[in-house]
Amino acid sequence: MLFVTFHQAVSNVYAYDDNGNLLNPTSPDVLNPSGQALDELRGIYLQNGYLYVINGGKDVSNILCFQGSGTSYKYVSTFISNPTNGPIDHPFALAMDGNGLCFVSNQDCNVVAALKVLTDTQATLVTTPSAFLQAVYPSGSFLTGTLVASSNGALPKVPATTPVPQALGGLDVSIVSNKGVNKVQNSVRDIAYYGGLLFVLDEPGGLVRSYNAATGQPLAVSNPIDSPTHLLIQSNTMYVSAGNQVFSSSIPNPYDSGAPIWTFQPILSLGSSDSASGMAFDSSGNFYVGNRSTNKVHVFDSTKGFKHVETWPAMPDNPEFLLYMGG
Repeated sequence: MLFVTFHQAVSNVYAYDDNGNLLNPTSPDVLNPSGQALDELRGIYLQNGYLYVINGGKDVSNILCFQGSGTSYKYVSTFISNPTNGPIDHPFALAMDGNGLCFVSNQDCNVVAALKVLTDTQATLVTTPSAFLQAVYPSGSFLTGTLVASSNGALPKVPATTPVPQALGGLDVSIVSNKGVNKVQNSVRDIAYYGGLLFVLDEPGGLVRSYNAATGQPLAVSNPIDSPTHLLIQSNTMYVSAGNQVFSSSIPNPYDSGAPIWTFQPILSLGSSDSASGMAFDSSGNFYVGNRSTNKVHVFDSTKGFKHVETWPAMPDNPEFLLYMGG
């Protein structure tokens, strides 16, 4: 069974069996929000029996915590909300280290924020910027809890911050103007935690970046990938969806100066006009890839060189994140 979040039209999580059949089609909502507004759901994360859901709409910008089983999860608490001038601003994805820290990527302020997990159901922003930012910019100005900063500190509707050059780990960002009003067009996307490292997709920069998750120190960066959006780690391999392709790479050792250049290679392609999104593996090695252009999910057999197995029927909206929940 896979849980799926959607781009905009569906503001809930839907559950699908392994063959793409929508479960409970007459009442498909997995989440019972108990009066909480749901808008632009993005990353979903399961830990200690709790389901954490990015509620990414600009008017909500929070992370909600749910508990349940099967295809029914009920709202328990708001794990973190965006305080005034805070960094939880149009959030996209989250990752946890399992030892009391949670990381959240935020599109409109273009930062990755660090949270201190107080309980399974509540977190608070780390009160200071990362140790790296404090050391390099002792008089710098950053949003509370910034672990990874933006290379542009003058973003629309965001308090001014100290810009951090991309060479020092600052994230690229693109801004567009429509009728004289500026808005962030492309910025930080998915993140993943693995073995003390935080991996961050810098979509406009076309890179996968790595950082020391405890200190925020920027480490290795990948070879260029055009507009990477979603990230998945399975075993010792990292997968990135970008454009109509999925790329993979072994997880690097960014502390080894003699290690080979960190290089991603394409492993599969969708149609020429398609757009790959969220990814998931099941226990049999089937690899699921969302397609935002066709509202479908494609299934590949990773044990047979990622041979295409099937394409699910069309969904009611663009699939964003996929989370495999077992059979």
